[in-house]
Amino acid sequence: MDRSYKELLKMRRFPHTWCPGCGIGSVLKNVAMVLKELGWNDKDTVAISGIGCSGRMSGYMNLDAVHTPHGRALTAAETIKTVRPDLNVVVLSGDGDLASIGGNHLLHTSRRNPDITVFCNDNEIYGLTGGQAGPTTPKGTKTLTSPRGEPYLPLRIGRILTQQAPYFYARTTVYHLNHFKICIREALLWKGFSFVDIISDCIELNGRRLGFKTAHQMFKWFDERFHIVEGVKDHLREDELGIAKAETEEVPKAKEEVKVKAEVSKEELKPFTLEELKTFDGADGRPIYIAYNGKIYDLSSSPLFQGDKRMRCHIAGKDLTRDIEIAPHGEDLIFKFPVVGKLR
Repeated sequence: MDRSYKELLKMRRFPHTWCPGCGIGSVLKNVAMVLKELGWNDKDTVAISGIGCSGRMSGYMNLDAVHTPHGRALTAAETIKTVRPDLNVVVLSGDGDLASIGGNHLLHTSRRNPDITVFCNDNEIYGLTGGQAGPTTPKGTKTLTSPRGEPYLPLRIGRILTQQAPYFYARTTVYHLNHFKICIREALLWKGFSFVDIISDCIELNGRRLGFKTAHQMFKWFDERFHIVEGVKDHLREDELGIAKAETEEVPKAKEEVKVKAEVSKEELKPFTLEELKTFDGADGRPIYIAYNGKIYDLSSSPLFQGDKRMRCHIAGKDLTRDIEIAPHGEDLIFKFPVVGKLR
C-alpha cells in the first residue's frame, strides 16, 4: 500500500494516545487511506470531531479540523458545509458523542440531508470516562454503571437513520477491513448525509469485562456476531454488515375513498310537506328527518342524536337549507346519510 496516505496524518503527533489494540487507530488509518485514494487533501477537506476517545481523531488529521464540545460535531459540520459548500466535510466521532448527547442533532442533521460524511467509531461503551454503559451498549453487558448487566435495549442507529429517505447508512467492523474500506469510499462519494457505523473494540474498558484477553479475540467475536450481505439493501438486520440507502423520498399519498351514491330522481322520491316533516323528530322512537335543497335526509344513525340526552334533536324535522348554506361545514354534514324523500 502506498505510504503517501500518511501525508494526511500529523505524524509528528505519533505515537497516538489510544490503548494498544484499540479500534480507533484502524478507523483513522483507513479513512486517511481512502481520502488519499480519492485525492482529497488539506485544500478541500475539513475534519470535525466531538468529545471522547474517538473525538481525538481530527487532531491527528493533517487537515483543517474542529474539535467541538460534547455532542456538537454535527452542528459544526453542517454549519461549515452551509458556509463553504465547496469543502468535503468529514465527521470523526464515537457512538457516545453522536448518539447520546448528540442524538438530537443526529436526528435533525440526517433529516436535513447536508452533504457530509460521518464515521462513527461504535465501541458500545464510554471508554474515555472509565467504561460506563453507552447508548449502543448491548443489553446484558456488564459495565462500570451496570455491574449486573445493562438492563436496557441499545439504541438502534441503523433503524433510526433508514426510516426516512434519502439516506445512506453502512455498518461494518474494524475486523472486516476490505468491507470497511468499501463502506468508507461509498459514503464519501454519496451526495447527501452519509453515516458509517463502525463496530469497534475497546479492549481495556469493555473487552476485558466481557472476558476477552486480547483485541484479536474481540475481532474474532465480531466475525461471529456479524455477516456481510451483498448488494444494496433498504435496511440492515442487526447481525448484518452492509450498505442501506435510498436516493429519493417516496411519500405515499393517502387515497381518499370517495363513495358515489346513486342519484335518485325527485320524481321517484316520496313527497313530504313541511308539516309532515315535523313529525319525524326522533321522539318516541320515530326516525329523524331533515330537509335540505328540496330533499329529505334520514339522520337517525348520526352520532349527534345518540345517547340518553339525544343531543341536537332540536334540528330534527326541519328544513335546514338556509342554516346549512351558512354553516362552516355545510353539506358534508348530511350527504353521508340516505335520501328518503323530497319536500313539496
